[in-house]
Amino acid sequence: LKEKDIAVFFEDENINTLSMDGELLLVVLSSVAQQEVENISSNVKKGLAMKMSRGEIVGFAGALGYDYDPETKTISVNEEEAKVVRYIFKRYIEGMGAHVIARELEQMGALTNRGNKSWYDSTVLGIIKNEKYKGDLLQGKTFTVDPITKRRLGNLGEVDQYLVEDHHTPIVSRETYRLTQEIRRLRKDNVYPYQEF
Repeated sequence: LKEKDIAVFFEDENINTLSMDGELLLVVLSSVAQQEVENISSNVKKGLAMKMSRGEIVGFAGALGYDYDPETKTISVNEEEAKVVRYIFKRYIEGMGAHVIARELEQMGALTNRGNKSWYDSTVLGIIKNEKYKGDLLQGKTFTVDPITKRRLGNLGEVDQYLVEDHHTPIVSRETYRLTQEIRRLRKDNVYPYQEF
């Protein structure tokens, strides 16, 4: 706007962006406001970290096979959806790849946790990788990079994570989960034969 010689006048602060004083004051006020946002963000992060360290659920986004009660902040098994989760783990152990399992789920008419009929390889693998299905709760998988843009990234060790074992009722056994992770690792290293057609 300044390049087009258009002034913005902030009445409360009495700032005119075309004046030199106004421009300087705007820069100072905006940096103070940004610092305040960063301080609030830091305090919120500390509070959330304390909750996570106590095993409280923070920001539960939902998981197929589980229902979340916001009042008690607990998750419980949704038996109808849990059948789909068990099917995914069973077929993966039997040698089927994520693509094949996704096609089978679509043919069965199974719904994702968001109620979609379309299944993707990434959705199936996301379920196989999710520790919730063995009864554990890992929090801090993502973190906010910038409090202004609210951009989030996967946590690769930048911030603390909190694992609570035996947090809730599992849908699959620890052995089943362990086996699928081993198969997934071997497939990633291309040393495990499996069907993918």
